[in-house]
Amino acid sequence: MEQRALSRPERSDGHQPSHVRRWGRRFLRALVYLLLVVIAILVGTQALVTVARSTTRPAAFLAAGFLAYLVVAVLGHWLLTRRVPAERRRRTRLVGAAVLAGIVLVPSLVWGLPPDGEAARTRAVAGTEQWQLPTGSRLAVLKIPAGQRTHDTPIVFLHGGPGVADMAHDAPFFGWFTSLGYDVWLYDQVGTGHSARLADPRGYSVERDTADLEAVRQRIGADRMVLIGFSYGGTLAANYLARHGEHVAKVVFTSPGRMVWQAYDTAGTGMLGRVSFRDQLRAAAAGLAPRAYLAYSLVKADPRSARAFAGDAEMDARFADLHGATAAGLVCPGHRTPATPDRLGFYANQVIDGKSATMDVRPGLRRLATPALVLKGGCDYLPWHFATDYRDAMPGTRLVYFPDAGHQLYDEQPDRYRAVVAAFLEDRPLPVTPYTGDEAPADFTGPTR
Repeated sequence: MEQRALSRPERSDGHQPSHVRRWGRRFLRALVYLLLVVIAILVGTQALVTVARSTTRPAAFLAAGFLAYLVVAVLGHWLLTRRVPAERRRRTRLVGAAVLAGIVLVPSLVWGLPPDGEAARTRAVAGTEQWQLPTGSRLAVLKIPAGQRTHDTPIVFLHGGPGVADMAHDAPFFGWFTSLGYDVWLYDQVGTGHSARLADPRGYSVERDTADLEAVRQRIGADRMVLIGFSYGGTLAANYLARHGEHVAKVVFTSPGRMVWQAYDTAGTGMLGRVSFRDQLRAAAAGLAPRAYLAYSLVKADPRSARAFAGDAEMDARFADLHGATAAGLVCPGHRTPATPDRLGFYANQVIDGKSATMDVRPGLRRLATPALVLKGGCDYLPWHFATDYRDAMPGTRLVYFPDAGHQLYDEQPDRYRAVVAAFLEDRPLPVTPYTGDEAPADFTGPTR
């Protein structure tokens, strides 16, 4: 006798079994609905941002975004269920509409509320004063007096960012220069650190920071100052020089930011590529958290709407999370990652970053004879030409290269930094030979363009 086949014979008609076709249809349907949800979310976000340009009331622009999402999602669902049998069509549409609404509504209720608590806040450095300036800014200002003052021109340190003040860290470091007979001043720029936040975040700008610096000089009572600008502080120093060059005795640009400030993005500059994959995930989680992502989007529409939705305390804390995730990119690989300040200024950072410069400072700088020094680290995440732009803009400016240092070079090579700056301030020969080339050194690991 012939044995009976123990398994079902394969079909020879070229058709797949029914269960394969059934699962294939379900998979295709799921992809279509996923695409529908994505399209609806994009439309809803665009509607939200559009309405946020005309009103700063969160209830209004959030409702507009949700309704736009719901209309697109439900309409698409209605079209996709036209072939459902009539006896099941109504229920299918109602259930589907409820699910589509819940996809956005439930996460919005869970993630749409502000965080319960705020990050711990440090106290201001002892001796810090609050100065109300004629510009309308209220700044936290610290004076570190020289034990024996031998110079009438004080040193004023300008921190970076924008919106990244860390006086508790910077005061001890730059206070060392009092040993040379200089009074040293530090202050938190408006919108960050222990300085006041603006009720209207549209007021943050390079121009306002420049006006604040001039008001600080007048309040100090110094005819001229020595400016030490770090990162964005270098940009600020250049803008101040172009407007008030007669009040600057000398200037040090440390890891300077873009000379001509304009819409600025660190993408592609090498910062994120230098941090670990785990930190990249942390950065993505911090930046793409629903409330954070929405706040970033709203800043571009109207910073007032963004601040009405997510206030300074919340977004400063979120900015600190993002900064902490990327802080390893500020130094060379293997070097100690700098701690993240707890009073960063989100809106100062975002609004200034998103603005275009209203003035090209280079023509004004070329007319100056102010002694200037540019310091650049070998693995700074900012492009090489940022440093040469400063060197080439001001006659006689010298550029000193720190091979084994990153953006935060005064943390990584403090002794060498102080030695170079001290020699510059005291008109002594620099302890290193200035770099005169236009192209980046062979061992420079940051962006070369």
